[in-house]
Amino acid sequence: MIEKAFERLEPGGYLELQDNMFPLMCRDDTMTDDFKPYKWTKLVMEAAATMGRPVNVAASFKQMLEDAAFVDIEEKKAIWPYNPWPKDPKLKELEEATVFIIEVRNEHKKIGVHAYYDVYAAWGRKPEKKDEEDVAVPS
Repeated sequence: MIEKAFERLEPGGYLELQDNMFPLMCRDDTMTDDFKPYKWTKLVMEAAATMGRPVNVAASFKQMLEDAAFVDIEEKKAIWPYNPWPKDPKLKELEEATVFIIEVRNEHKKIGVHAYYDVYAAWGRKPEKKDEEDVAVPS
C-alpha cells in the first residue's frame, strides 16, 4: 500500500500514517491482566494474527516509509488515554472524543430516527475488440 501511495504522489507530496498499538498499556500498576478492555485488545491481536492481518504495524511505519524511498521522514510517538485519568488538558480533549463516540453509539440504537447514507454504485463493461475500434481514445 505504501509503495502504491509513493507511486501516485506528486513530487514533494507527503504520506502520513497514524494508528494505535495493541494491547492497552499502563505505566503504573493500576491495570491488571484481568482488566476486560486489556483482555479484549489481546483477543483482537490474536484474531488478527490468525487471519494473517496483524494489527501492530504502527511501530514499523518509519521503516516502511524508508523502505518505500520516502525522505525527510519524521516519527512521533504519543499516548491516547483509554479513559479520563490524565490531568493534561490536551489529553482530556482525547477523552472528549471518546465520550462523543460513546454518544454516537448510543444514538445509533435509536430506531425512531430514520437516517441513512447515500450509496453509489457504478459499473462498466470492457469493450469487445469490435467496440474498441468504434470508441475514440480520450486524450
